[in-house]
Amino acid sequence: MMFHIFTYDQIVEPSYMPMDGNTALASSPSLMRLINEADILTHNVGTGLRKSAVESLMRLALPYIKLGNLNDTEVNARGYARKLLYSHPEGRFSVLALKWLPGACTPVHGHNAWGCVGVLDGEIGCETFAACDEPSLAKSTGIINAKTGAVASVDPNPCGIHRLFNPTERISHTLHIYGMDLSENPCAINVPYRH
Repeated sequence: MMFHIFTYDQIVEPSYMPMDGNTALASSPSLMRLINEADILTHNVGTGLRKSAVESLMRLALPYIKLGNLNDTEVNARGYARKLLYSHPEGRFSVLALKWLPGACTPVHGHNAWGCVGVLDGEIGCETFAACDEPSLAKSTGIINAKTGAVASVDPNPCGIHRLFNPTERISHTLHIYGMDLSENPCAINVPYRH
């Protein structure tokens, strides 16, 4: 089986975008190219290879992605805003953008599917956790800081328990691709933990 991963210095027409998905934000041609390539990859590789294939794709695409304005998206009580950009019509993946105010922090959580995260600008901290014997309880295993251009992936729960936060005094933005349909509820990816 062969598939092609394009270089992201090429400009593409908006018609290259898969038109049968749920698109909430029209943005740069590079974002459209990323979504289209993720569509091809998630169709052509087995489910066990999707995370690594999409992570590699995101590493290529991230330097070229420019998001539209996220000011129309409400910031939650924890200091971040989440916007669904695209959900695949067959539920193979969803793409979200997050805006992180200074000091923003997610709860400790795992995920209901594989995921990839790229730092578009600024810096994001990630505290990792390990599950404990008691259900829904996790203990910290360390902190990593990721700067602009960093890409990471996570396996479904109970692997990859973490919390993300903005450790800086400026707004940061991240791009997330998750291996499930989040069109009805972008928070459905999360599995909460206590620590």
